Amino acid sequence: MKRTFLILFILIFAEVGSITVFSFSTAPVQPIKYSHKAHLDQGLECDECHIYVKTQTFASIPKISQCLECHEDAITESEEEEKIRTIAAQGGELKWERVFRLPSHVYFSHRRHVVAGEIECISCHGDMGALTEPPKKPLKTLVMEDCIDCHKKRNAKWDCMDCHK
Repeated sequence: MKRTFLILFILIFAEVGSITVFSFSTAPVQPIKYSHKAHLDQGLECDECHIYVKTQTFASIPKISQCLECHEDAITESEEEEKIRTIAAQGGELKWERVFRLPSHVYFSHRRHVVAGEIECISCHGDMGALTEPPKKPLKTLVMEDCIDCHKKRNAKWDCMDCHK
């Protein structure tokens, strides 16, 4: 009986015809279809939008004011670009969903790695510059061994307490 109920539940709530009613997907929904590729092709660097990447532990997610520095007036006919001005006119902010996350017990400093270590963003984040819309999941899944291998290659400290605080 329990098994029949479970199967019935799955059939009813998982799909109705070809329309998905219930989804197990946790892919983030971003406010605009931001193209890293288009912006990098125009000569922008990562730190022009992720403004704290060289000065803080975190890189930062761009605020709408940063977008408006270039997009206050239309420079393309993109609907996505127009969304920026519409949200700004309403006094809103771009509500980006984080895609890259480290466990809460891991300390990571972007400044230390990007400036002192001279590590390129692509090393940990993957080829974001090739994307024409935001990623649904991290392009690279890092595990502790990746970090240790990188530290060993660069003759950097890799004491447990440096990262696990």
